[in-house]
Amino acid sequence: MITIAIVGGVALVVVLVTRGSFSQLFRLPIQSIWMVLVALAIQIMLAFVDIPADRLDDLGFGLVMASYAFLLAFCFVNLRISMMWIIGIGIALNALVIGLNQGMPTRDNEVTTRSGRTIEEPIERTAKHRPESDDDLLPFLGDRLQVPAPIDEVISIGDVVIGLGIILVCYQGSRARRRRSSSPRSERMARIAERMRQREREHERQPVREPERAPEPEPERERVARSETVAPVAPLRAKEQHALSHDSPDDTLGVELDQVYARLAADEHAADTPEPREDEPHGP
Repeated sequence: MITIAIVGGVALVVVLVTRGSFSQLFRLPIQSIWMVLVALAIQIMLAFVDIPADRLDDLGFGLVMASYAFLLAFCFVNLRISMMWIIGIGIALNALVIGLNQGMPTRDNEVTTRSGRTIEEPIERTAKHRPESDDDLLPFLGDRLQVPAPIDEVISIGDVVIGLGIILVCYQGSRARRRRSSSPRSERMARIAERMRQREREHERQPVREPERAPEPEPERERVARSETVAPVAPLRAKEQHALSHDSPDDTLGVELDQVYARLAADEHAADTPEPREDEPHGP
């Protein structure tokens, strides 16, 4: 825990030295921060609460793995943040070695006495840490790296990767800028919006036309007189014009109609001609 706090301080110093923007760093779109808080709360509780020795392999181990599950889920949710994947790799390395060995294999801590002698302080069995042995799986991933005084802690390769990831996330986050989307869809939408605004401006420039007045109703007498004098001629329908036309494809029908019209005309002419009387002389 002390090492992580020191790494956080180093990350802030790096941002300050490289003239990064703290306001931009604090605006990072971090999601589900509650997962980190839950994981830290579990590990702090395990550090200060004594769990019975017979429950370390089930209850203690389960709580430790649950805290790492929350941390991995947090990194997965925030993968879109630059360099967050590095932190996820470091957490995964620690979770892997703890899961394989039911605890973090830890070498004895070397302590320097007042007289200048260096001795190894044995590690006590806890829910998270246990002394390393020859039967450990992937022992190089355990807590084997000694941090000198004044820290005097033993850390793992996963802890180093996590610290590096935190520094890089802060460095990149202090320089992140929102980029304008240049996708074809966004460009097309921008062009459509510009055309709509142009049409609105042209519509505002056009003069307002007065509404046309409806024509006054025509007097009843004039309307009746005009309807009597002018007899509407109903236009022939398209079918009738086609049937009476000589150019129609049915030539036989046209010839028969012409003969019928000729007979009717002859009959009407004969009816109009007066018949000669019997008493009138027929000739000289």
